[in-house]
Amino acid sequence: MYASVSDLEAWLAPEPAPDNAVRLLELASDAVDEVLYGVAYDPNDPDVREILRKAVVRQVHWLMDRGDETGSQDDMQSMSTGQRSFTRRTVGQGAGAAPKVGPKVASVLRTSGLLQVYPLVVG
Repeated sequence: MYASVSDLEAWLAPEPAPDNAVRLLELASDAVDEVLYGVAYDPNDPDVREILRKAVVRQVHWLMDRGDETGSQDDMQSMSTGQRSFTRRTVGQGAGAAPKVGPKVASVLRTSGLLQVYPLVVG
């Protein structure tokens, strides 16, 4: 894991970390690893460790806001409770294409230079 419960508590202050903080930190670390799959970086570099810590804490915060740590609602377009009503995303463009990481995570990784995108220009 790239962040600790105390890192999360510092970010969420004055609210406390949730009871499932360790599980959320592990899930968030896995999500950041997935985004960075194939990227070459030194995980022992203190600057890189700080970037990863920030990204993981923001991912946990996003998971908490979504209220769906398992991803079971990724293909859900709308949902109601009481007399239950669910609507799944339709087949086609955007079907089941819910983001796996929060926008602040991608922002931290991009602005730090850790996640670089080089467009392929043909012609």
